[in-house]
Amino acid sequence: MIAVIGEMAVSFRKNGDGWSRSFSGLGYEWAARLRENGSDALLLTVLPSGRIGKEMADELVRCGIVFDPDMQRPLNPLVEIDGEWLMKGSSPVSLSTEQLTDAFSYFSDIKAVVISSALLSYNPSASSILDAVSFMFPQPKVVIDTSLPEGEKGQDELLKKTLDSFSSSVANLLITDKQDEILSFVRL
Repeated sequence: MIAVIGEMAVSFRKNGDGWSRSFSGLGYEWAARLRENGSDALLLTVLPSGRIGKEMADELVRCGIVFDPDMQRPLNPLVEIDGEWLMKGSSPVSLSTEQLTDAFSYFSDIKAVVISSALLSYNPSASSILDAVSFMFPQPKVVIDTSLPEGEKGQDELLKKTLDSFSSSVANLLITDKQDEILSFVRL
């Protein structure tokens, strides 16, 4: 199984008299890509509680993506970007070391972990992810995808420090923004 630590977002765009809904986020997109390539994928992200969270969970089930239903938080407010209303998850500020280590213990067949660098640009998620992944045993392959979502700007200094810490604590590590390299590296 390949674990993905990253965001899943839902967006709403005006469509005639109604609204159309779509799902996005680097974590969701990586998990879906891995499933399409035949890998078992676990998405570790914080889903909103309530109806929207249930719809997001239903989408993950539809795609065959495993997730941890205990990772839920109250709904975040919608943000408008170019006529599209986006509801981001709360992973950058609410992923905890305890949640991740619990998930890693429960899903004990994790052979690789793909991490969105967007989450490593914010604390407390950067510290939580580093702590949880560093103590996984046996240590899986770890990939940090350094591509950022469009318009996303993280805290560069924190990201640099976190990447340096990963480099010194994880033996089998790839840091890149190249999708083909990532897929080749995590192939089980």
